[in-house]
Amino acid sequence: MYVPVLSKASRILVTKAKRKESSGQSVGFAGYILLAYWIFFAIIHLTIDLFIDLYTDKDYSIAFWWAGAVALPLAACTSYLTRNSLFTGRYTDVVFSLIILGLYLGSAYFTTLKLDLLISAAVKPEKEQVFPVKTVRRIFSPKLGFIQTEVALAYPNQLVTFKGTRTSYFLLRPYQALRVKTGRSFLGSDYVTHISVHEQERWAARWAYVKDWFHRYYWLMIVLPLFFVFELIKDKYFPASPANTSITKRPFKIVLKRLLVIILTLFCLFMLVVLLFGLFG
Repeated sequence: MYVPVLSKASRILVTKAKRKESSGQSVGFAGYILLAYWIFFAIIHLTIDLFIDLYTDKDYSIAFWWAGAVALPLAACTSYLTRNSLFTGRYTDVVFSLIILGLYLGSAYFTTLKLDLLISAAVKPEKEQVFPVKTVRRIFSPKLGFIQTEVALAYPNQLVTFKGTRTSYFLLRPYQALRVKTGRSFLGSDYVTHISVHEQERWAARWAYVKDWFHRYYWLMIVLPLFFVFELIKDKYFPASPANTSITKRPFKIVLKRLLVIILTLFCLFMLVVLLFGLFG
């Protein structure tokens, strides 16, 4: 009776090893695909402000369907790769699946809109015109703060409201009229590829934005270092009691801790990207 048990255990170990080896190969190939997507996403959103100064952003159903076609396989691939670390129960399966799908759907949708502007600016003709500036104002989000600039230009027959970077607010607010090069994208969005201002004014606007950013987010310079210092010293000065040891080892608690680390890391990267977007846009 002892030999069959060992044989069964051996077969289980061999099966697990084969599965691990095959999954490792699939993770490598699929991981490159996901990495390529996020690199492409970063390139598009970083370069849009280098080539497009102002643009109108409309909602298009065709862009949503394209985004869905891209997001569904990528979300399925990500869910498959993270099935052992994030998906530990019935409820977490549903929650994390929806989060992953929403993340890819939103990123693919906005990437489609930005890609339309970049391609149109590269291949379509433009006109250089002078438009009166009606308003230049900052747009605030209840959770994110200063997110973008809204510039209203008086076209001959209508008032067109453009979106711009955070730096655009400090650059354009003194102007009553602007000489710009404009065009219209394939999806119908209006865009401005060039604003006739001096380069010194652009650098002055960037510096004004940096000072404004640090003034609004000074609390980050206090909270984040304190949090990371606490994480470094808590095991030494605040060790877990034996009664809580079993609780901290629960899979759900481990998943929450990993999710917290991921959220904080993404938050820090997001704040850095926000600063860079406004600085170099």
